[in-house]
Amino acid sequence: MKRQKTGVRIKKAKNRNQNLLFCILYSVFLLFSTPVFADETISLSTLIEDAKKNNPEILAYQKRVTAKEHRARVEGVLDDPTLKVEIEDMPKDKPFSLGDAMQTRYTLSQSFPFPGKLSLKQKAAAKEVLMAESEAKNKELEIITMLKQAYFDYAYVLESIKITKEVKEILSQMADIAQIRYSTNQASQQDVIKAQLELTMLNNDLIYLEAQRDVAAAKINSILNRDTASPVGEPEDIKAYRVTVTQGLSLELQKTAIEKSPSLKAMEYDIQARDAEVELNKKNYYPDFMVGAAPIQRDGRLDAWDLMFSVNIPLWRSKYDNQVSEARANAGVLKSKLKAEQNIKTFEVKESFINVAAAERVRGLYETGLLPQAEISFQSAMANYQTSRVDFLTVLDSQRMLKKTRVEYIKSIVEYRKNIAMLEKAVGEDLRVEVNPKQ
Repeated sequence: MKRQKTGVRIKKAKNRNQNLLFCILYSVFLLFSTPVFADETISLSTLIEDAKKNNPEILAYQKRVTAKEHRARVEGVLDDPTLKVEIEDMPKDKPFSLGDAMQTRYTLSQSFPFPGKLSLKQKAAAKEVLMAESEAKNKELEIITMLKQAYFDYAYVLESIKITKEVKEILSQMADIAQIRYSTNQASQQDVIKAQLELTMLNNDLIYLEAQRDVAAAKINSILNRDTASPVGEPEDIKAYRVTVTQGLSLELQKTAIEKSPSLKAMEYDIQARDAEVELNKKNYYPDFMVGAAPIQRDGRLDAWDLMFSVNIPLWRSKYDNQVSEARANAGVLKSKLKAEQNIKTFEVKESFINVAAAERVRGLYETGLLPQAEISFQSAMANYQTSRVDFLTVLDSQRMLKKTRVEYIKSIVEYRKNIAMLEKAVGEDLRVEVNPKQ
């Protein structure tokens, strides 16, 4: 009778064992086939718009553009006219009696630079405005790239936390199976201890991951000029976009970078401003003018006028030669730097493009090979453990490999998106993306 009851208990334990195994395998299936929907999703585009409005560095560069615009309006205006009052022929015995002066002269004069000087000054200032706008755009690109990378890091940490928690749930069920098998003498106590140790290690991983999550969120908030403790929300699905990578696209992007990169445009406008200064210095060979009128007051009446006209004499021409040569040299330095920057920019585009292509291949390798193989390996190990064909350590190893593969798959996507962000920064504009049909 005892043997019969023992057999019933063992049979019930095996049934519970099989049910738990079914639950684990079903959980694994749901783990990779059911999408997770976040309650509050914050899109990258929304954060980018917030950064453009609130980031202090971006705002500082925008204010600098405004200052340059006001400066440009000043450069095209004449200097203020001059009024001079001369009280003449005052009596010696009353040197401070202004009313006893014989006459008073009121001189109103205006200086005029040689024709073309004002327009050249205004042209140089206008180019500096355009240069400041390009520098502001370049700074905006730098901040947005920084934000994108922080956003992708944040998404990676959150996905790692989700994966770790899901694996922890499966491992808890595996520990229950190990406990049941131990209670029925189908496994050793060592299996139970190993399962508990693995759970403890996962809890340790979660502590570090949650700390990394808080750091990533604080970095995003600092870029957005928010309180570092402000909630960021759930990131959008970073797997949903791809860039079509072709060799023809690489050449097209290099051309676009040379034409549109804000950093290069800033240097081009700076060169144009220096060229205007060269022409302005050439005008120093020609004189500036001053004209004036001086009504004369005698006995309380304006009874005479003086007119005047003066020019400066640009006699020391070697001085002006050196001014022109200096301006030309400065422009030449910038032109050489521009060529060097164009070469660097071409390399940056090419390098980023190669990195994007490589990251895309790595991502594809995970999607089509490594991840499915890790899933099958884990499911096979669980099934074989149930029939005592493999030991518990084999199951733990396959579980670790599955977790590692899933995390590294997310990391490959993050690297892919980061490389796209660097490519967009090098080109100077966002790339065309398409929804990934595999997702």
